[in-house]
Amino acid sequence: VSQVELPGVLVQEGPAPGPSPTTTPAPVPPPTSAPVSAPVPDPTSAPTLNPTLAPLPDPTSAPTPAPSPAPTEAPVLSPPPSNTGPTGTAVATVLDPDSTGTRVGITNTPDITRAYDGTTSKLLLKATNAGQPGFDITPVWPQTIVHGIRVYTSSDSTSRDPTSFVLSGWNDANGEWQVIAEGALSLPSGRNSHTNPLGYITSSTPTQGDPNFYHKEVLFENTQLYSKYRVIFPGKERCVSQVELPGVLVQEGPAPGPSPTTTPAPVPPPTSAPVSAPVPDPTSAP
Repeated sequence: VSQVELPGVLVQEGPAPGPSPTTTPAPVPPPTSAPVSAPVPDPTSAPTLNPTLAPLPDPTSAPTPAPSPAPTEAPVLSPPPSNTGPTGTAVATVLDPDSTGTRVGITNTPDITRAYDGTTSKLLLKATNAGQPGFDITPVWPQTIVHGIRVYTSSDSTSRDPTSFVLSGWNDANGEWQVIAEGALSLPSGRNSHTNPLGYITSSTPTQGDPNFYHKEVLFENTQLYSKYRVIFPGKERCVSQVELPGVLVQEGPAPGPSPTTTPAPVPPPTSAPVSAPVPDPTSAP
């Protein structure tokens, strides 16, 4: 022969592989019961309340209302003291150079304005037999109150200095002169010089006369309004340089009365307890 062939398969060493093993699935156990579902709440039964919650209030009792605060009363205004009278602008003198003056009980004819021109000009008064020399003065301001008198010495002899005074007031409502104050007057011996025809200008305040010039001040109690004044210096001959009536310029009209008492409006008591919101019945289903 020329050739021999053995057709076949070349394999690895070892035993020939056997048939493929058969895979057996694990047995599935049969269901023992129907699946358990979540419990469905009974709609007729009330929900279970958490025992830790605070108990609901008794809906039959009304809540206790807060007490009403006591009303605060407005302060009662006290009336002003009865001896103060009307108030206004305090001045060194209610007399000014524009006031109107007339002579009273004198035989000579001096310029009465020298008594209230605000200077140390000399004013000599020669009395009639009545011995009551003086002058009347109507201030420009219609209603005034005076509480003192200041008299400045002149350049004349001390023998002509006034030793007493009588101050009266006139009010149209009264229709007569009323004495406001009277009494002794002791002027200092110092003299206030002057230049003719006018003197040196004085500068006073409501509480004090001019300390640069010799004068005497007499204070007194008075709350009455007057529209004009009369000044009398009893004696035969009297000489002064300046007369001041310290006081107050007030508005026209009667003195103000006491301030009215303010009465607070009463606070009505509550007529019923406040109505509270209804509380739901805990036994009914939500």
